[in-house]
Amino acid sequence: MKEFNSSITIIGSGNVANQLAKVFTKEGVHVSCIYGRNKLTVQTLSNEIDAAIIENIKQVPDQLCIVCVSDDSVVEVINSIPKEIPVAYTSGSIKISAIGDRKNIGVFYPLQTFTKDRSVDFFEIPIFIESNNAYFTSTLFELAWKISRTVEHSSSEKRAELHLAAVFVNNFTNHIVHLAQEYAASQDINFDFLRPLLKETINKLESSSALQSQTGPAKRNDLGVIDSQEKKLDNEMKKVYRILTKSIIKTYHKDDKL
Repeated sequence: MKEFNSSITIIGSGNVANQLAKVFTKEGVHVSCIYGRNKLTVQTLSNEIDAAIIENIKQVPDQLCIVCVSDDSVVEVINSIPKEIPVAYTSGSIKISAIGDRKNIGVFYPLQTFTKDRSVDFFEIPIFIESNNAYFTSTLFELAWKISRTVEHSSSEKRAELHLAAVFVNNFTNHIVHLAQEYAASQDINFDFLRPLLKETINKLESSSALQSQTGPAKRNDLGVIDSQEKKLDNEMKKVYRILTKSIIKTYHKDDKL
């Protein structure tokens, strides 16, 4: 296996692949090749970082491959790569034991949400490493330190727990904001009025826990306000409101009932 800092291959051309390819290039790690199923996005990424396009995944060069594809495709894609090629994948939920027997297989999991055209400070992003041998673990740690200042070892079980916590922090939070945006639009409310509140909600978590920061009618167990607000909502939003309200009341008023 060639040393990673000689050159690496990126498999994929989506959000994670784009962000990793660009930050590696920026920090002096040569991404020499890219392979992906979407020819248009592969070509675009190739042009941006001056990398060669691989037409056949079975012909990837003998160097570290970082596989950045959807969780549903991880095992299939890795099993398409010749077994002598060292491979690390970026999934948060796929156990390393789910991958077929390989000499060098590992995980390179950056815990962040990525969008292609939105830049992020990678040095603030924690990266979690796992591998099937000590040498490859060391290799992946060294690579991760090129782009991050928080690099940790994580077992498959702990990584799955991290991924689940991340779903609550990112995916569910984002969906709740989406519901708020829909509700604001339905009531002819400018959502920009709510942006300072959203920012302060996140900013408070820098200095106190979410448990300490909670406010609102459910925290106060203000049943009158809760009832009046619930009546304004329909269908799925009402279900979400009820579930979250009951959870908050249970947290702060364990002996009370809604």
